[in-house]
Amino acid sequence: MSGFGLPLLLWVAAVATVVVIDLTGYLTAAARAQQLADSAALAAVSEDVRGPRTAAAAVAEALGGSLVACDCDRAGHAEVVVAVRVPGLLVPSVGARQVEAVARAELVG
Repeated sequence: MSGFGLPLLLWVAAVATVVVIDLTGYLTAAARAQQLADSAALAAVSEDVRGPRTAAAAVAEALGGSLVACDCDRAGHAEVVVAVRVPGLLVPSVGARQVEAVARAELVG
């Protein structure tokens, strides 16, 4: 049994390393999605000649995300949902291929 101790320990350490790296990737993607959603919401309420939905989509896509939804029909108000792909080996294979974030922006004054 003592001959299996070191290989087992190395295997457990390798699996734990992959899990930590994947969870870090997921958390990083979640934070990035929120930053993109905030930026897209601000772009949607800005005075852009392309229109709020187009401006929000352009910002999201330029920064590596995708615009899932944009409720920006009222002037000076926007609520957007942005998705970012989750990197990794394990987390995407269990169904978390992307993470979504919601942000709202409204012009005051």
